[in-house]
Amino acid sequence: MKKQLITFISLLLTVLISINAVAFGGDDKDPKSKKEDKETKKTKAQPDVPGAFVIDIANNIFQNAPDEMKLNAWGSWTANIYYQYEFPIGNSNFSFNAGIGLGLEKYSFNNNVTLITSNDDSQTLVESLDNILPDATSIKKTNFAANYIDFPISIRFNADKINRRKSFKASVGGKLGVRYGVHTKVKFEENSQVKKFKSYENYNIPNFRYGLFGKVGLAGVSLYYYYSLTEFFDNKKGPDETQANVMMFGLSFSGF
Repeated sequence: MKKQLITFISLLLTVLISINAVAFGGDDKDPKSKKEDKETKKTKAQPDVPGAFVIDIANNIFQNAPDEMKLNAWGSWTANIYYQYEFPIGNSNFSFNAGIGLGLEKYSFNNNVTLITSNDDSQTLVESLDNILPDATSIKKTNFAANYIDFPISIRFNADKINRRKSFKASVGGKLGVRYGVHTKVKFEENSQVKKFKSYENYNIPNFRYGLFGKVGLAGVSLYYYYSLTEFFDNKKGPDETQANVMMFGLSFSGF
């Protein structure tokens, strides 16, 4: 996953550098023209680079999940890393925003359990780590990770349509995610040594997931809420045929 993340971020940086070169390359204005633009430049606290990097940090909450899948709130987080472009709607205070990025979700189990699949992969089950790691003297951490390539879109209201980046703003939208990586991870102690165990399967997680989100904030910081419209597991293939889904609360940060 780390290699894929580094590659993706490197690609985004390459695109942004190219856009930056186009936006700022070649200044043919004479000194007098530059002087006349001085007042305008003073109002720009940030580079006028098209688009923005957006990072959402949110806490994951299961709904309708079995008790045995109870989450540890401190370890269950999502990090969304997006590049987003804003399209102003006419001369109004509204804009249409579209982006692409990564949705990195981690779910930490409160009990000493992990996810496994049945022999025919038709069902995802919750299994006690006492059965999987009988020689472990303690369990340090047990979690589940699901990673997506996301495509978010939204309609945003900016209180100040001239200086949008510093104004109060509120937005509503949705996103489609394409799953590209799923795994479980257990950190445990055995024979006085700390060890890690990872298992890579699809765990009957849907290939696509989609949901709705909202943001309200000022300048580059907003409150963030997301509600998944997709069940966490494929229909009736989760533990106890659960119909669990996820909602998230957190903060969103946007740069340049």
